[in-house]
Amino acid sequence: MSSASRTMKNPNALSTMKYQGPNRPSRRAFLGGGSVAVALPFLESLVPRSARAQAAIAPQRLVYWFVPNGINGSTANAWKPVEVGSTYTTTPILMPLDALKADFQVVTGLENVLGKPDGPGDHAAGTSSTITCAHATKSLTNIMLGISADQVAAKAFGMQTRLPSLQLGMSGGNSTGDCDNGYSCAYARNISWSGPMTPLPKITDPGTVFDQIFKGFTPGQSQTDATKLRALNKSVLDQVTAEANSLMLKLGHTDTHKVQEYLDGVRGLEQQIDGMSSGAMCAMGTRPTAVASDFPASVKLMCDLMVLAMQCDATRIITFMLGNAASGQTYPSLSITDGHHTISHHGGNAAKLAQLQTIGNWEMQQLAYLLTKMKSVTEGSTNMLYNSAVFLSSDVSDGASHTHIDMPVILAGHAGGKLKAGQHLTFDATAHEKVSNLLVGMLAAVGVPMPSLGDSTGPLAGIMA
Repeated sequence: MSSASRTMKNPNALSTMKYQGPNRPSRRAFLGGGSVAVALPFLESLVPRSARAQAAIAPQRLVYWFVPNGINGSTANAWKPVEVGSTYTTTPILMPLDALKADFQVVTGLENVLGKPDGPGDHAAGTSSTITCAHATKSLTNIMLGISADQVAAKAFGMQTRLPSLQLGMSGGNSTGDCDNGYSCAYARNISWSGPMTPLPKITDPGTVFDQIFKGFTPGQSQTDATKLRALNKSVLDQVTAEANSLMLKLGHTDTHKVQEYLDGVRGLEQQIDGMSSGAMCAMGTRPTAVASDFPASVKLMCDLMVLAMQCDATRIITFMLGNAASGQTYPSLSITDGHHTISHHGGNAAKLAQLQTIGNWEMQQLAYLLTKMKSVTEGSTNMLYNSAVFLSSDVSDGASHTHIDMPVILAGHAGGKLKAGQHLTFDATAHEKVSNLLVGMLAAVGVPMPSLGDSTGPLAGIMA
């Protein structure tokens, strides 16, 4: 493929091309002067007029967010709204999302019955089924599941970015061993699967995520090399400041502001990573290692990195696991010192139910942080959240009963105007509507042709605009 062809395909891709003439600033030229490359956000000024006429400028993204141990097992009506439609009242757990009510929809009554295990093991089976909607074969060695929704998308348009998809999480661990009553840890620690036997491990170290976004991964990297790379990361903006200033003189007002906002965000992230990290870094193929002791701050940092990855168009497809299956995460900042999984086996205990509501509310605060940050990134006359679809769900509905019906589901974003928002959409249990059909609807909304997933029968009615 020629350089010109690559420019037309992705005018914001990395390269070392020179300026294309005195009146045509090239984003690639801006990147070429430094010893390290920085990916810039999608800039309208640098898209050829012919390309603008042929397609929408803003790319569409998909985010899949997993929360462990269910949500519905809390006090009555704490999660599920009573009213249906656009006039529903925000429930206590959903309250942090109230300011974003026009940008998401709550979908209740969906089931993911293939997440039900063969005997005990609901958490691992349900986790692996979250976005595969496939039944996990109970085994420690003969792994068999199905492709996940993010990888269906990656096969369709992942090649348009340097990273076809990005798998992130807060808890590491490898994919071997018994994690839940005879179910392999592959099922308990991964929601992204490129095929029935291939889970895609997630990254939990913020510094490694940063390196993925900007320069990719270096196999077998020594600690000395890692330290040098971190130093290079910290100085990257200094090396390209002059070229950035030159470029911004040639951009329109909106793009100039966008570049400056982006560079400020990168600098802030470098400082956060430097302050929170122990300097440890994962090599390719090894277990991701968390480096931050402050869990709430680490979650926010991961959200910042997710937005940065999409803003610089390093990837358009992200999965994020707030915890592994049966997570025992504690929340001392919420005055909750027992593990989440233990509390989720509430047995109707009022105190535990109240704690679950507190945890669920906190989880929605984190989602609200991500969605708000996405909405703050302008893209032409819209924003990143408008051009995205964000899915949140869990392994089970209620952590005590381990049910896989009436799953907790939020569908945020507008997919460029293809998805409805601002509604509570519910289905009667007798309809047996499937989570897989919602995921297929998301894929269709971002242009994946004839998507199929797990036990899907077609896009879910009611979610499309």
